[in-house]
Amino acid sequence: MTIKEKLKKLIEQQKKESFINPNQIKDSEALGIMISQFFEWDGQKIFNSAYYAFEDSNFHTFNEKFDRLWDIQEGGHESNKQDAKIIAVTKG
Repeated sequence: MTIKEKLKKLIEQQKKESFINPNQIKDSEALGIMISQFFEWDGQKIFNSAYYAFEDSNFHTFNEKFDRLWDIQEGGHESNKQDAKIIAVTKG
């Protein structure tokens, strides 16, 4: 069984455990809940996971904006962007 097939089974299990009508729930919603719970609602870890998913999907220009927005959200400034990124990667 591939990792993708294993993940699909876990997503289906999450839907059944979390929703009254699991067949009406998109895989992305269930996976998002799984990621949130896995990282214990830590925004930085959730951001890092999304960042790497976009990077893997070649959304490089989007990721530059996403990274700046996260930095602003966390109280940083544009000039500290690279430092924040290094810290995020080393903490992840």
